[in-house]
Amino acid sequence: MSTIPVMKFGGTTLEGEFAINPDRYQELLQACDWGDSVEDKCKAGSRCRNQMRAARLAEVAADFVIPQITQGRIPVVITSAFGWATDKWDELAKGLADQPDDREYARLQMTGELRSNSGLALALRAKGYAAMSLTGREAGVLTTRQYRNAGIESVDATYVAHLIREGIAPVVAGFQGYFHDERTGRDEAAILGRGGSNLTAVALAHALGQRECCMYSDVDGVYDKDPNTNEDARKFEVIYAEDLWELGKWPGVIQEEAVRYALRFGIDIWIKHGRQPEVPGTLILCRSKRCIFV
Repeated sequence: MSTIPVMKFGGTTLEGEFAINPDRYQELLQACDWGDSVEDKCKAGSRCRNQMRAARLAEVAADFVIPQITQGRIPVVITSAFGWATDKWDELAKGLADQPDDREYARLQMTGELRSNSGLALALRAKGYAAMSLTGREAGVLTTRQYRNAGIESVDATYVAHLIREGIAPVVAGFQGYFHDERTGRDEAAILGRGGSNLTAVALAHALGQRECCMYSDVDGVYDKDPNTNEDARKFEVIYAEDLWELGKWPGVIQEEAVRYALRFGIDIWIKHGRQPEVPGTLILCRSKRCIFV
C-alpha cells in the first residue's frame, strides 16, 4: 500500500489557546463574569472555551492535515479528547457511584474523543476538504473482551482504506473500540487504557501496512528527564524503543502499551510538537533488531 500518513493529536494539542497561553486567562475569567446567575457565567465560560477550541481545530486542519492532502496523501487522523475531558467524565461518574458500572463508564468516557474527532472533521469540511469522523468500531478496532482498560486484538481497516481510496480523510476517535459479547450476541463498546489514543494510532498504522506513525503532543520529543523541571534535560533525536525502559521514569508523552504494540509489529513512532511543526521531534525506533520487548 502507498504511504498513508497516520497522525495522532493529543488532547492538549487540540485544546484552545487559553490552555497554553496565560495571557488569555484574564479573557476567560472576564467571560465567566458575564451575567447574574451561576448558569449564565458557566455558559459564558463554555462559549469562550468553545470559540478557542474551534479556532484551534481550524489551525490543526490548516497546518497539519490539509498540507498532506494537497500533496496527494490522504491521512488517517486520530484524536484524543479535549484537554482534561477524561478527568472531567471520571469525576462525573464517581459523583454518581463509588464504583461506576464498567459498561456505562466506558460509554461516558467515549464521548470525549467523539467530540474532538467530529469537530476536526467539521473543520476540514468547512475548508472544502472531504473528511469523515469514525468511532473506534467504525474504524474496525477490535478489543479484548472487557469494557475498561481493554487491549487491541486486531484492526480491520477495510472501511478506513475505502475512505482513503475515495479521497476522504478518516478522523478516528482514539481510546476506543469494540468486542463481541457472546452472552448477548451483541457488539459492545470498550475503552483502552489511559493514553489509549497512542495505541489506536499504532494499531491503525499496522493495519494499513504503514511503517511509522506520528504523535503530535505538547512537547517536542522524548527527553532523558522532565524538561519542565530540569534545565539540563536532553532531547533524543532518535532512541531505540527498548531504551525507553532504561530512562528510570517512563516518558509521559507516549503510552507504554503503544510502544509494546509497535515493537511487536515493527512500527516506528515519531513524537513531534503539535503547535510547532517546524521543530524536529524524536523518532522512536521499533523496527530495529535490538528491540527485545514484545
